[in-house]
Amino acid sequence: MRSVSVAEGRRRLAELIREAEAGRSVTILRRGRPVAVLVSAGTYGRLERAAAYLEALEISERLAAQPGVPNALEVARAAREELEERR
Repeated sequence: MRSVSVAEGRRRLAELIREAEAGRSVTILRRGRPVAVLVSAGTYGRLERAAAYLEALEISERLAAQPGVPNALEVARAAREELEERR
């Protein structure tokens, strides 16, 4: 992973975008500390999906710890049964 300062990033934005598109992430530094990371749109999408999955997993685990709260499979089965009853 390459690192550049904010000032250098401004000057070389087009080049850094090409690097990100090629799959090489670029860390942007301000006063030597990372403040942003430039990644490809595909990588960003995968990161968003992974974060959403982890959040859903965390919510599911919290709900599972509460007595009487149905899990997703139970809700899906109940919904299917209700739909079949309406037919």
